[in-house]
Amino acid sequence: MQFPLMPVEDAIENEKRVKISDMDTFRNLLNSCRTFVAAAALAAICMVASAGCGREARPSMECDPTAMYATIKTLCADSLGGRRAGSGNDLRAARLLADELHAAGCEPLWREALVPFCIPAGRRGMDKVLAGEWCDSSYNVVMTIRSRHPEAEKVLLGAHYDHLGLFKADKGKRHKAADMLRGANDNASGTAAVVEIARCLQPYADSFRRDLVVALFGAEEMGLVGSRHLERMLRDSAVVVGHMVNLEMLGRMRGDTLLLQGEMLSPVSLVAAETGAADSLRIDLSTGFSIGSDHFSFASKMIPVSFFATTDISTLHTVDDTPESLDMAGMERAVNYIMRYLYKLLTLDELPELRENI
Repeated sequence: MQFPLMPVEDAIENEKRVKISDMDTFRNLLNSCRTFVAAAALAAICMVASAGCGREARPSMECDPTAMYATIKTLCADSLGGRRAGSGNDLRAARLLADELHAAGCEPLWREALVPFCIPAGRRGMDKVLAGEWCDSSYNVVMTIRSRHPEAEKVLLGAHYDHLGLFKADKGKRHKAADMLRGANDNASGTAAVVEIARCLQPYADSFRRDLVVALFGAEEMGLVGSRHLERMLRDSAVVVGHMVNLEMLGRMRGDTLLLQGEMLSPVSLVAAETGAADSLRIDLSTGFSIGSDHFSFASKMIPVSFFATTDISTLHTVDDTPESLDMAGMERAVNYIMRYLYKLLTLDELPELRENI
């Protein structure tokens, strides 16, 4: 993840830092929706902290925290060097993840699961993107679980798998494993959750009313490059995404709070209420909107999104972001809730529509 979660005002102030071409359009959306979102969050707060809120989702599904932790450990291993985009380690990680998704019952959306795209050089990635200076490649992993309704608009479940590589890499020093930015929470946790959710949901595909597209994005840390590429590719291929669910930093819960953003675009609070019990979690329908993760590539094109994250970002972009620092019990509760929420999206007669006042 590039930036911590931020309120609307800070998102607008950080426009120059983000340097995404769609920001002017989205800034107008943020300004027009600020008052509405605050009111909606109060009216439909749906802090699903008790088992009595909403109906219990069916069927009952439970994730395997041991399997998720194994995926996180693999992604954080010395051999993958921090998964920096363009390093070659990102390609190795992408291949491993494609194998895991295949074992989970997914198939490539297109001919190949690994979809390459160009990336810029240097840490100031978006400057290079906007200047058209391309020099290397990274990869998205794009697969699907097909339903019996291929004509329906899709739900996309995604997370970025890349991270920052070696600490002090720009200073040309010799590095040890201890210098590695492993990115366990950011975002091996979200990546492992996507793989596990796909594995758990695949047996229920016959009950889906729409296909699930599963995407693991490269080069998020360079400015959402992979997700922006995939959004354009889906659009050019006439693959219609009706809702995008993004998972980011799910491994460090604070105060039993799971953040859910997206109310400003569509009534995700209604989906949350329909999802049912949240295993003592507090589902926070935030009035802010993060522009620093991959859902923004879709939200800026007026595609409804649900952005899930836990709220302890104290290890963000530090050498302390290791598998051992994660709260796997909290992550298990978060993923179980997200899985039921996603199942609800996949089985609704109609997806939540874009708000009319946008």
